[in-house]
Amino acid sequence: MSVPYPRILLLATLGLALVGCGGPADPNSPEGKRQAAFKQFLSHSEPMNGMLNEQLPFDGETFAAHAEGLAELVEAPWEHFPEPGDSKQRNATLPEVWSQPEDWQQAIDRYRSAVTDLVAVTRQGVETPEQVADAMAAVRSSCRSCHEGYRR
Repeated sequence: MSVPYPRILLLATLGLALVGCGGPADPNSPEGKRQAAFKQFLSHSEPMNGMLNEQLPFDGETFAAHAEGLAELVEAPWEHFPEPGDSKQRNATLPEVWSQPEDWQQAIDRYRSAVTDLVAVTRQGVETPEQVADAMAAVRSSCRSCHEGYRR
């Protein structure tokens, strides 16, 4: 059984289109810039969470340095949420970011506040995980609330 030439061409085109859908975002696009900023967040939050979950040895100075790193990046992703239609790049942002801007801004403010509180705790000196556990839980909670409310 042979497949007609136009059908093969159609299947090949669809296959190539699907391959492109799962590819990485253009690093210069809003989506690419957001992804890069959030990856930087993770480069600090993952080691802190690892220390609190006893997956990594706890080191108060290193923990505090990662908290400072989060504080330095706290504004990085927010400007890279363009209005719907401004970017043709596929992304995971739900329309509620734009349809509920006050709620979205409150979520960002909760994250900023949680990071500020975490840094304040670490600047007092960190000897034990218990000293930072609640503050880090607030940071995680603020991250989770955005993922649950504003991300596909």
